[in-house]
Amino acid sequence: MTSNLDLQVHVDKVEGGEVANRLFGYVNMGEEKLRFTAIAFGRWGGQNISLQLPRKTIGRLNHLDIDVEDFTMELQRKLIEGDVMIESKPAKKDWTE
Repeated sequence: MTSNLDLQVHVDKVEGGEVANRLFGYVNMGEEKLRFTAIAFGRWGGQNISLQLPRKTIGRLNHLDIDVEDFTMELQRKLIEGDVMIESKPAKKDWTE
């Protein structure tokens, strides 16, 4: 599946656990900056991403007439494939404790 969404994914905070990482970041899409959080199971390039979009991001996507499911699928694909820009060092705190 090829998407027509031009998403530039940035991860600006990473918290690591034993089997997963918690990611905080944003997507640049044109002039828009849309926040997200995710849990990456199996470390970077792992098998699964549990993605959460804040209400504000969902509202903005709806306002821009962008399908939230298409946006979510493209963002998950980029996160799984590692097509992201990392802007921080991993946090020292283990968020699973």
